[in-house]
Amino acid sequence: DIEHRDRCENADGKNANDMEDLNHAIDKSGKTIEYLGNEEERLLDDIEVLEAEIKKTKEDMDEALALRNNEVAEFRQAMKDDTDAMALLQQAMAALRQFFDKNNIKLELLATKHGQEPEYSVDPDKAPETSWSGPNYGGRKEESGGVVAILEMCIEDLQHEMNTAQADDAEAQKMYEEQRAAMQAALDAQMGTKLATEKELADVRNQKNDAEEFKDQKSADLVAETDLKDSIYSDCSWVKTHFDSRRDKRKTEMDGLVEAKGYLAGVMKGDDV
Repeated sequence: DIEHRDRCENADGKNANDMEDLNHAIDKSGKTIEYLGNEEERLLDDIEVLEAEIKKTKEDMDEALALRNNEVAEFRQAMKDDTDAMALLQQAMAALRQFFDKNNIKLELLATKHGQEPEYSVDPDKAPETSWSGPNYGGRKEESGGVVAILEMCIEDLQHEMNTAQADDAEAQKMYEEQRAAMQAALDAQMGTKLATEKELADVRNQKNDAEEFKDQKSADLVAETDLKDSIYSDCSWVKTHFDSRRDKRKTEMDGLVEAKGYLAGVMKGDDV
């Protein structure tokens, strides 16, 4: 009985300690799972925000590119229009020069006379004279000279406009490239942060899965220990309730056996009973 008692007490004590350890492990893993679950939700929210920021940055880049393409298209169309207009003016200049050469008119003289104001007189009794009649008509020389000057001025204005437009377009292109580089840097940073956050999320999920598996295993172990506790109780419950009485009875039995042994020993020696 003593050996049985000791075995039961050891088994019961170990079982109680194991169940306490298992309950502590299950409680701790439950808190870990809760913490990791909160971390998972936080990281998912962070990723959602990053995805929205990335989408916005890409939209801004697309919008800036579309705007720049429109500006380039307008610039090229304006350059074409100015180039075509300049070509027409140059053709007009060439035609006038050809006319002047044909009629032996010096442009230098026309330019000098063009600056002089003409004097007018009115004779009410005389019909107006026409300068385009007769075989020697050579054109309105002063006015032709004025037209040449105007054409030259228009060509200069167009050339200046084209030069200014080219400078403005170069500056706009520089600003666009700087703006795009800044947005690309922001996009790269956002993508890098998103990638790191997704990696962190994957690590958290792996840790959470490990914690859940650990908790499940400890829960299964606790069930086994609970069954073991029931088994120990079935085998050892009598120790707590009957060990002392059985020990007393055993002691009484032993005392009786000792007394009987002494009695028998006396009989065998011929002692009086």
